[in-house]
Parts: sequence; structure tokens; C-alpha cells
Amino acid sequence: MFSCRPLLLAVAVVLVAGCSFDTGERLSKQALGTVLVDGFSDAADGWSLGETRYWKARAGGDSVEVTNTPLGTGVSPVWFSSRPGGDFQLLVRAGIRKEGLDGGWGIEFGARDRKFAYRVLVYASGRFCLDRLFDVYPEFIHCIPNQPEVEPGTSTNVLSVRVVGQEIEVKVNDQHIITFSDDRYEAGELALAVAGAGTSVRFEDVALVSLE
Repeated sequence: MFSCRPLLLAVAVVLVAGCSFDTGERLSKQALGTVLVDGFSDAADGWSLGETRYWKARAGGDSVEVTNTPLGTGVSPVWFSSRPGGDFQLLVRAGIRKEGLDGGWGIEFGARDRKFAYRVLVYASGRFCLDRLFDVYPEFIHCIPNQPEVEPGTSTNVLSVRVVGQEIEVKVNDQHIITFSDDRYEAGELALAVAGAGTSVRFEDVALVSLE
């Protein structure tokens, strides 16, 4: 959860400074922003939970569990019900409960129809991948086997995606992985993602901060 020093409270929106994500103090927020989402306590309202042929997602107290079915051989997105607008930072802490075929999890952001979107994933093998999606099909633009910042197996990892304008920064466990710009990127929607048939992931915490 976010722990914050509140500066202004208005209709459930808190303007914060010096907030820190509760991950053993490994990851902290450095910029002022408005907290839009703090934890999974209202997950049923905030995320597209349910069940399809490919995945099922359910709220469990202060967490969300997503499991890919045997048919879910690709990457299954569980979409956030609101659009973050412009500049934002999304922090997610999760761990794999059951490793399926090439199991992993991550964050997807951009166009929901995947005409143009990005996806960052960490895998049980210790691999990190950044994919760019054009017309559904992924382009693997940054894929590192045995990424040292990724905790392998069923260990917990924290992903951070920070988007300011068309500049995108990605961190894993507060370690910088890549920063890049893409003039084709437009503000879109956000999703939690699970990769691999039979993979089950417990999303333990989330924080979405508007940097507008």
C-alpha cells in the first residue's frame, strides 16, 4: 500500500509528497502526484474481474488472483476500469503462486484493442521483456534472459512504469531497466497481465499515481 504525507484531501483524492510503496522500502515515489488507486481493497469495482475461456480473475481480500486456463497460452490482460489520463506512474507488487508454461506477469498500457500498446513482463525464469504491440502482435524490443534485478521462481517482484508525455521509464524492484521515448505513444488504458498456460499470480499491491 502507499504510505503518504497528505497535503490536501478532497473527495477521496490525496495530493501527496514523499510517498513510499510498501515493498521493504525498496521502491519510493519521487514526484508530487495525485493517488488514484491505493491497493486492491476495491478491486471488484476497479478491475475487470471475472472468467473467460483463457483466464479467471477474482478478488481475495486485499489482493487479486489471476489464473490462466490451459487454453490461456498467451498473455491475459485484466483491465483497469478507468483511464489514467496523461502522465502517470503505476506500481505493482506480485508473485507467481503456480508456474505454468513459461509463466510470468506484468503490466500492459496503451490501446485496449492493442493497435498500439506496450507490455512489460517478468518471468519465473528470471527473464524481463518489454513488448510493443502493433495490431495485436507483439514485437520484442527489449528482452533480457536472467535479468539480475528479477527475483526468479515464486518470489515477489515489483514493477514500476512511469509515463511522462511520450517518455517511458521501467523499473524492476526499484532498479532502472530502461527509459525510452516513442512519439507514437498515446495515453490509453492499463491492465494487469499474466503469461503462460496454467500460470497463477497473486497481485498483492498496486498504486496508480497521476503526475498531471
